[in-house]
Amino acid sequence: MWFALQISSDIRLQGAEDINYLRRSQALYLGIGGAYEALARLGQSASMGLELREKSHEDWLPDGEPRVVWYKTGQATVVIEKEQEKVNINKANQTQFQTVLARAGLEQDAADTLSDRVADFIDADELPRLKGAELDYYKRMALPYGPFDGPLQSVDQLLLIPGITPQLLYGGQGGPSLDEEATREGAQSAAGYFGKNSLVAMLTVYGHNVQLPKDDELDGLPVLDRKLKAKPLATTWERDGIYRILSYGETYTGPPGVMVWLIVRYLPNKMPGYEVLFKKIL
Repeated sequence: MWFALQISSDIRLQGAEDINYLRRSQALYLGIGGAYEALARLGQSASMGLELREKSHEDWLPDGEPRVVWYKTGQATVVIEKEQEKVNINKANQTQFQTVLARAGLEQDAADTLSDRVADFIDADELPRLKGAELDYYKRMALPYGPFDGPLQSVDQLLLIPGITPQLLYGGQGGPSLDEEATREGAQSAAGYFGKNSLVAMLTVYGHNVQLPKDDELDGLPVLDRKLKAKPLATTWERDGIYRILSYGETYTGPPGVMVWLIVRYLPNKMPGYEVLFKKIL
């Protein structure tokens, strides 16, 4: 009887693992499909003469609004943002980076420590700042690497710096809920997007911006009121502009979902019309 129960338990666990793997594989292809949809719509112009509330999910602009691509087995929720409006971690000074850390919810002492460590990780010298960390610190921590002593190539490399956790970098698990216009009965909301005040949502390694935007004066307003107060055509595509594409695939049968994260340069005069600078699957 004991052996029978043990075998039965093992079979159930194996079955759950197989289902999880199958759903993740399906979610991956749904996310890839959403990413290709976004790439196909690079440079799309906004429709004219129609109300914003009617067209918000039909026009694909780099405005950070979620758009949903429906498939037979699931959906992909896609967001496109201007990458160069985020803070370039390689160019921001410590004070500017501390502002980002404060927005992420860190106390002053923790923000001072992490800003010193990030600065030491990037700069070329071997002199640690007051709360920083150079090669000796990494050796004491038994880490198999040391500071880059050069610019980061992607934001996720911040995880190499002691004290920067996945929770701080990516934010919580709960993502933004979809707008009413993008949902339908029985559809699930995206649960894998980066938190609004996560480091990855505020930072980049592209462009020259070093300042966080001021707090949105429209925060707290209902979604439709916020859209109607915004300028519908303020966000446009720019030649040689760099854009972040996030495509979260999920099946109708349940989690896990998969995020496809792309950074692309818009090149309308060259085939295929874009250049992929970075790609990651989460």
